[in-house]
Amino acid sequence: MDRIRVVLVGVEGAINLGIVARLSVNFNVDEFYIVNPKASLSEALEYAARAKNVLKEAIVVDRLENALEGVSLSICTSAISREESVLRIAVPPWEAARIGSMTRGTVALVFGRESVGLTRSELEQCDLLSTIPANPTYPTLNLSTAVSIYLYEFYRRRNARQDQYIDTSAVKLYEAYVSALARALILDEKRRRDVIIAARRIALKGYTSRKEIENLTYLLSRACRRIEGCKVEVAIDNKSGP
Repeated sequence: MDRIRVVLVGVEGAINLGIVARLSVNFNVDEFYIVNPKASLSEALEYAARAKNVLKEAIVVDRLENALEGVSLSICTSAISREESVLRIAVPPWEAARIGSMTRGTVALVFGRESVGLTRSELEQCDLLSTIPANPTYPTLNLSTAVSIYLYEFYRRRNARQDQYIDTSAVKLYEAYVSALARALILDEKRRRDVIIAARRIALKGYTSRKEIENLTYLLSRACRRIEGCKVEVAIDNKSGP
């Protein structure tokens, strides 16, 4: 990963906001985005110590979609994971950091509101979901505590040697064909979204080489040509590398 972007969605506490700014300096975060904050940025400055510039230069936007523009990989975080829900199947922080370290470009770590976390529609915008394993009777961590765990794991991975990288252009083309087939074959909207999310996450979590993704994409493209109504709407150059 070339750059790390921290994204706070609807942050409610000024103390948490100030501490996260400090953590961003501790662990060399490159970009700091805040989505529709409820906390006072001016009050948060009191808790930012030597990270006041991080808050002053933070990019404030209205929607998560805007905060994810230009990223190669987005990882949403949550205290809740469920194996029975595709959207809620999560990887731990160290696995998220491993996948992030294999990604060229900007990796976004997205953290939700202290009270209710991220909405379903916000979770759907991310490539992966990550959860910190904790006591199942009380798995929710304070926002700044959770951020510190993730940033440590990403800092450690970022400073280690990385020999292999995910070809995000190949993964996106693969996902485009999965989406086209799902639209043509699956009528139920929720099931269709789940299939697309599952395909994206399988590709990212199990990535081994561009050639394997290309072969899967070739199979999907051949199937798409034979099915009426199957059309890849997103134009992606499969030959362009990261």
